[in-house]
Amino acid sequence: MWQLVAAAPAFAYEDQLTLSAGLGYAYLSASERPSHGAAIALESTWGLNPSWSLGGFLGYSVHPGESTHSKLALAAELLYLFDVLAFVPYAGAGLDALTGFPARGRDVRIDLGLHPLIGVDWLVSRDFTLGLTARSVFVVTDWQREPVYLTVLLKASLVYDL
Repeated sequence: MWQLVAAAPAFAYEDQLTLSAGLGYAYLSASERPSHGAAIALESTWGLNPSWSLGGFLGYSVHPGESTHSKLALAAELLYLFDVLAFVPYAGAGLDALTGFPARGRDVRIDLGLHPLIGVDWLVSRDFTLGLTARSVFVVTDWQREPVYLTVLLKASLVYDL
């Protein structure tokens, strides 16, 4: 009888897959390259339990200027979600592989980085969210030349129950 009046358990992001696309701003802290640019990204998360999610990130940015430069980033991250009904703030950290496409005459290289991230999602419906995410990648293998790569993205996400 109690089951008839008890609310069904809320699962937040547990056993859910999100697929996101984002647009935004990118900042490259290298002094010899253009700093400000535009970014696009694809993201995905998998809810491990009500508070933790595992994520993947693929981003690309273009930094126009005298020597236009672009950057490709691939990351794996762990997120902690503060589920507060319609708005879900979160924080996390991740490991990055970055490659740049510099001006002529320079070799393409792959660097490793670590990043903290913060964000907030607005649950528009059970299947769709809008969000804002900021990642600040500390490029540990190229700290002297290019120490920080920052992206701030507005994103739209589709949510799937697994």
